[in-house]
Amino acid sequence: MADETTETTTDTTTTVTPTSSGVLDLRPPQESVRAELCRLGLEFSSTDGTSESWRDYQRGVLATFDDSGASVTLMDVKTNLGRTLTLDELKAVTRIDTMTAAD
Repeated sequence: MADETTETTTDTTTTVTPTSSGVLDLRPPQESVRAELCRLGLEFSSTDGTSESWRDYQRGVLATFDDSGASVTLMDVKTNLGRTLTLDELKAVTRIDTMTAAD
């Protein structure tokens, strides 16, 4: 059985502590907006205390979500068109096409 990292969340602060083996796992929880944004290639950009912004500069995508993490708004930064998705809807996304990049 693998060691697991203990995570404690209080309001907006997440405390991650190393396991008994000394491993410090800084990955987001698997069932989270952050994990899904990482999967889609976005990276953390900024926070204002109540919401976070994540970006994919190559594709021209901006994602914002609040502390609840219940939904995320994804926007094309060139056209300002976007859509708000729940975590379950975000899990179904395999690619984000924009005016900057469409495969």
